[in-house]
Amino acid sequence: MKKKIVSMLLTGVMALSLLAGCGGSQAADAGAAADSKTEEAAPAAEEAAPAAEASDSAKNITINVGDQAAFFLVKVADEKGFFEEEFGKDGITVHSEIFAKMGPAIIEAMAAGDVDLSIVGVFPVVNANNAGNKIMMLASGNFTEDGFRLVAGPDSTVSTVEDLKGLKIGVPFGAAEHQITLQILEKHGLDDTQVELVNLQQADALTALLGNEIDAALFNSGTLSAAEEAGAKTIATNKEVGLIVNPVIGRKDFVEANPEITSRFLKVLDKTAKWIDENEDETVKIAAKINGTDEEGIRVSLLSRGRAISIDDEHFKDPIMSTLEFAKAQGLISDLSYDDVVDTSYFENAGIE
Repeated sequence: MKKKIVSMLLTGVMALSLLAGCGGSQAADAGAAADSKTEEAAPAAEEAAPAAEASDSAKNITINVGDQAAFFLVKVADEKGFFEEEFGKDGITVHSEIFAKMGPAIIEAMAAGDVDLSIVGVFPVVNANNAGNKIMMLASGNFTEDGFRLVAGPDSTVSTVEDLKGLKIGVPFGAAEHQITLQILEKHGLDDTQVELVNLQQADALTALLGNEIDAALFNSGTLSAAEEAGAKTIATNKEVGLIVNPVIGRKDFVEANPEITSRFLKVLDKTAKWIDENEDETVKIAAKINGTDEEGIRVSLLSRGRAISIDDEHFKDPIMSTLEFAKAQGLISDLSYDDVVDTSYFENAGIE
């Protein structure tokens, strides 16, 4: 499986900014998919494998998977040969691309039909469906209990969320970080009219925070580690607003045309999640090699999340419902239900225990 690794990292944070992936954005705000791939891939969108639209019985199908540097399931499944074991005998190839702009570019590519399956945050999927792009959440993938943290700068006098009134907070708009920040503010009696939200990806927000251009930002994973090493102070975590999940998602046209393949893909991810839990050190080495980053930063990213291919309430339904209710309360979506954005039939047919 061909992998094209992104080179958009800040030298000052030792390439850790790519380890922050989770969010996405509304389709209107998403960057072009070609811009989000590696520098090698950027000039040649035509080189990408064609999106799979064939039926399950057809041979020579390519499954196009959108991946993120911070995530492990797809990388490990490929490196350990789990995709080949499952699909090779049937002439099915899994082709993955790592997207520098993470969720925003993946959603854009999926809406364009260039990506079939992926793992991103709930919020961007809800936004995509609200915009008319049929993308379904199939099962949980990654999750974090308190891996997202709202931090103030090293020299800041801010020590509580309430202290942020009238100040600048850096978040990527339309992403999971955006949702979490607004929910934390609401918990502390504030809203987006009482602070100034600045649309920044985590790497850029870190630079702005350390340069005193903003007063706070919401980070996770490697970017959070770099911020804390620089003296940033945590003032709240996503534990206040609940579990944050990155579900496995599928383009509706693809999964409906290929139900058996979709179920088998989930089965491979389940096998991979269990392998990762038992092989932490090897997982770190695999991801460090593929991402071209140091193992210490990779381990931070690995430990900041858990992995579970599931449709249980805790890891799947409850976080999705929370996001839907939040988006409706914020006036970000109109009439979108759980059933509009979820299809658990592929998980149910996968035989995952």
